[in-house]
Amino acid sequence: MKKMSMRGRMVIVAVASTLIACIGLVGAGVFINQVEMGEALIARAEATSDRLEIFAVEGSAFQMQDGLERMVGAGNVFAAVVFSPGGEVVAAAPQLSELGALMSAAPGIENEVRTLTVGETQVMAVSVSLASGGNAWVVFEKRPYAAAQSRLHLGWLVAAAGAVLLALMIALAAARSPAKGLAEIHTALSRIGEGNLDSRCDVDGPSEVKAIARAVNQMATKLEGFVSELGAERSALEQQVSGRTRELEQANRLLMDIANRDALTGLANRRRLEMELERNISFSKRTGQPLAVIMMDLDKFKICNDTAGHLVGDNILRAVASTLRSRVRVTDLVVRWGGDEFCILVPATQPQGAIAAAESLVDAVKEATTAIALPAPLEPPTASAGVACFPEDGEDPHTLILNADAALYQVKATGRGRVLRYSPEFSKD
Repeated sequence: MKKMSMRGRMVIVAVASTLIACIGLVGAGVFINQVEMGEALIARAEATSDRLEIFAVEGSAFQMQDGLERMVGAGNVFAAVVFSPGGEVVAAAPQLSELGALMSAAPGIENEVRTLTVGETQVMAVSVSLASGGNAWVVFEKRPYAAAQSRLHLGWLVAAAGAVLLALMIALAAARSPAKGLAEIHTALSRIGEGNLDSRCDVDGPSEVKAIARAVNQMATKLEGFVSELGAERSALEQQVSGRTRELEQANRLLMDIANRDALTGLANRRRLEMELERNISFSKRTGQPLAVIMMDLDKFKICNDTAGHLVGDNILRAVASTLRSRVRVTDLVVRWGGDEFCILVPATQPQGAIAAAESLVDAVKEATTAIALPAPLEPPTASAGVACFPEDGEDPHTLILNADAALYQVKATGRGRVLRYSPEFSKD
């Protein structure tokens, strides 16, 4: 059998080695691209979960459904399904009947990414956990991510094909190429491989070596252009993600404000009070500053509401809310506790100051309701208030509110229109 020439062996070894290296390079590139796309998808889903979190409160399923429909309608997500800690569906947009069986089951793994088809659209579903204990599926359309991956894969394939072609040309010319020319080409390729894409080689010698040098320079030019385009696309994508993130943050703040505000009076609601009271008590425990809670109730409001009508009753509540808001300090928090009950959080205030503030607010409410026209023989409602002070009357939110309410109940039972601070004797009645 005739032995293969050295030139033939060089060609085979060079091409085979380059081909194996390129296969590994392309595979690594595809894997890296998939990992990066997955991380970008998970990051976007976690940003969306912050927006879902504000609705994961017991009793706000309607707000949650409305919020999901707004997100889907605005194009921020393709679909979303929120589950309670027990795995029950709380809200879904679109309806579960349109999303398929996968979406009806709560995720078992956090940040799991699944590809599926909804109708005729390919989508990617990401599982996220909510701080409230529940979790959710957040679904994005696959097309934008698939297009970006296709461009990246094509770039890797072009680079691999160029490398194989270059290896073949080098192998064919190696037998008669001057060592100096090949060394210069090798140096240029090494610098390009290190990221210096502006490197070029200017070689004198046989036409084959010059052709290789031209091929290297052309490859470097194309690769430099490809990297430049890729950088521009990445910058544009980052700007788009940044813009969407700002939109989500703005929507998150708006929806958080809506979730923590009473619709009729514009005051903060009970959920906001619970969060602020918890935070203020923690601060008072660290610093030793006092605070107080005032529970206020309108006297004989139900009679006015039932006799004059709910519209008049709503006007009374709005007038009282406006008066309380205008009479408290900037650091105080006025809350509509429910019905005709109001609660005022008064930080950094000693017991005597809290009682004086409550008395002033009771007088202010009387002035505000007197200005509202009521049909005879109705009289404008007055207000009664109970005060509980930290730490003497309670060291946790539940106890403070409970004791302030007990003091209010004692006022209502002994004449109304006054202010009382909590006493342990009230709890025995």
